Amino acid sequence: MARLSSIPFEKVDPELQAVMHEYDVELGGSGFVQVLAHAPEVFKDFIKFYFPLVSTTRGSVNMRLTELARLKVAEKNECAL
Repeated sequence: MARLSSIPFEKVDPELQAVMHEYDVELGGSGFVQVLAHAPEVFKDFIKFYFPLVSTTRGSVNMRLTELARLKVAEKNECAL
């Protein structure tokens, strides 16, 4: 299985550092961004698509609960890390 290392925070693109701060506030963690930072432009394009989608369809379920549900679904489907 392929594995990527985390990029140290200080070497992460400044725009993605701001995203990490948002994830820390909303989800309580953002370490995965340090792995995705290997391809910063790809992740930035994803953010441009995903953030507006989430903010308009968010409803009354907060991001932390949504992420916990995603993790539980992944666990039930035996998704590997």
